[in-house]
Amino acid sequence: MTEPEVAAADAIFRRSGIRYVVIGGQAIAQNAATATRDVDVMVATADYRRTLAQLREERELAFDWEDGKLARFRILVIGGVPLDILDASVFAGRRTGEEFFRYLREEASTEAGGITYASPELVWYTRLLTKRWRAYAEKIVTNVLDGISPGRLEKVEAIARHFGTEATVRERIAYVREELGRPDLAALRGSE
Repeated sequence: MTEPEVAAADAIFRRSGIRYVVIGGQAIAQNAATATRDVDVMVATADYRRTLAQLREERELAFDWEDGKLARFRILVIGGVPLDILDASVFAGRRTGEEFFRYLREEASTEAGGITYASPELVWYTRLLTKRWRAYAEKIVTNVLDGISPGRLEKVEAIARHFGTEATVRERIAYVREELGRPDLAALRGSE
C-alpha cells in the first residue's frame, strides 16, 4: 500500500513530469517497519534546478529552504509533511550525478504501485555518505532489527566501490557492524 504522503508527492511529480525515485525512510518502509512520514526523493542532477523551479510553483507545496543540493518543501495537502529533494550528484563519488541517477533507477530500485523506490542498500549507502552518518548508522541498525538482512551491507560496499567512495563507506560500515555486534543487540536479533 502506498503511504498517503508518497501518493501526494507522486501526484505532484507526475503532474509536473519530473523523474524521481523515493529514497530514505519511505523506501525502507517497502521492506521493514518504519515510523517515518517525511518523503525524500532523488532527482537527476540535470533536472535538479528545473525541478525546484517547478515545485516552487506548486500550490500543494510550500518551499522552506535550499542548501546547495538539497531542498525542503512541505506537502500542504498532507498536513505539511516534509518533502526533501536531493540532487543525485551528492552521492556520485568519482562519477557524475547522471550516472548515479541512472544506476539508482536501473540497478538499485524497485517499483511498487507505479512508484519507484530505492533499495535498502542504496538508502543505506546514501545515509552513510551524509554529514550525519552516525545518526543514520543507528537507523540502519534499527532497520536490521526490524528485519532487513545485515548481509545487504555487502551490497552497500559494492555500490561504494562502483562510485569510488569505498574508503569513506568502508569505515562507516565497520561502525555499523560493530554496533550490530553489541551483546544487547545480538540478544535482540537472536530472539527474532
